[in-house]
Amino acid sequence: MRLFARALPLIAGACLAQNPVVVENGWVRVVRAANIPGQLSRPHVHLVNRVMIHLDKGALRIDNKETGVARDIPFRAGEVRWDPRVGLHTSENTGGTAIRIVEIELNDNPPRADKAPDRLPAPASRYKAEMENGQVRILRTTLNANEKSLGFATPIVAVRLSDGETLFRPANGPAVTNETTQPADWIFVELK
Repeated sequence: MRLFARALPLIAGACLAQNPVVVENGWVRVVRAANIPGQLSRPHVHLVNRVMIHLDKGALRIDNKETGVARDIPFRAGEVRWDPRVGLHTSENTGGTAIRIVEIELNDNPPRADKAPDRLPAPASRYKAEMENGQVRILRTTLNANEKSLGFATPIVAVRLSDGETLFRPANGPAVTNETTQPADWIFVELK
């Protein structure tokens, strides 16, 4: 038991060190985060808004050190959540299982050619709009094996929910292809 207690901080530190940045450009910084049960972060801030794509079912406790208010956030696998900028806080995996989250940090001043539209054109019928605000529109769809997505007039971040595969495409860039042999659910985050 004593050996486990000494090893736990090393495991937690290793998990934090294994949160790779998978996309970083003028639009977004995307991190694929993993947390073990009971893992508590150091106090930190988020200076930008984020989109959180939960790959696993779980729960987090966010303890705001500025207000003294803690809140529990349960989530389902495949759930997408808007996470506005927040001051000094900690987060803890309280769900009892390891979790993976694709965290998309949104640049406040992306390299737009012109002013972002207030609303994007209606998506194709096979794309379900999950949410929209001044920075993003989030769409969900299923792509069959080797099927390509539609093209997008704005930059996108595409996330395959089965494994967290994350791709960035510029405005009017190439389609996203589901390169698996099975249908796969995808989240497309259109950037404004």
